[in-house]
Amino acid sequence: MLTALARAKVNLGLEILGRRSDGLHEVVTILQAIDLADRLVFSEADGLTIESNLRGFGTDPGNLVFRAARALQEMAGTSRGAHISLEKAIPIAAGLGGGSSDAAATLVALNRLWQLDWDEPRLEGVARSLGTDVAFFLRGGTQLATGSGDELQPLPTPRLWVVVVPVRSPYPDKTRRFYSALRREDWSDGSGVARIAEALRRGELISGMVLPSGFSRVAREHFPSVEGIVAEIDRAGGVASLCGAGPSVISLHEAPGDAARVAEQLRGKGFEVVIGMTVGRMSPLT
Repeated sequence: MLTALARAKVNLGLEILGRRSDGLHEVVTILQAIDLADRLVFSEADGLTIESNLRGFGTDPGNLVFRAARALQEMAGTSRGAHISLEKAIPIAAGLGGGSSDAAATLVALNRLWQLDWDEPRLEGVARSLGTDVAFFLRGGTQLATGSGDELQPLPTPRLWVVVVPVRSPYPDKTRRFYSALRREDWSDGSGVARIAEALRRGELISGMVLPSGFSRVAREHFPSVEGIVAEIDRAGGVASLCGAGPSVISLHEAPGDAARVAEQLRGKGFEVVIGMTVGRMSPLT
């Protein structure tokens, strides 16, 4: 039996550089793992079965945990199975990467459970077939992502407490919908994210920096509540930023007390709030 923690992520800025000839968008973003995590338990079984505290999740063969397990099973040419128990803690459909992180944890755990002994580059090939963020979660920590978000370079991990106000999307195709809604006016040159990356390399504070997001206009048009959340965070003494494409909103803090104070004020206004601490690269296996 193996236990894994699938950690959430936030984006420390995200810019759209333009649209490529293959139809994908060129992006630059900094992906940052935080200690808010789902918990998965894996045990040997004849087939592939999943149970979860999330209603209906375990019976849906389209979920990323099942897809990751099946992809690894097929690519490894193994008939070994597993029973997977998933306890969700990461807010779903909020842009925090919970599904992708669960998939990455599944690949790492089953690689060990089934004694495949695949190295990270080989596992990464499976991860990329499932989604760009899945490859990030194999590494975790702090990564500068370029290209279509799949080219990763490690960065120093800052010590930050992240106040997250989850905004859940009702759109099952939110990512595709948001990208389709982008216009040239949403594109930028990547210099905002580059400044944040350079500050991290120098060990400078970034908590007071405004994190750019090329999806700011699109997120606000689809989720009018974002504007009010930003205003409330600013009134509480934080610096509000859209988390990547959104729709969740975050505020970065150097001191845990500051994060707790902002979170308390937001909860007093009726908002759902979670606090996560940044974490460096580590295995999801506990």
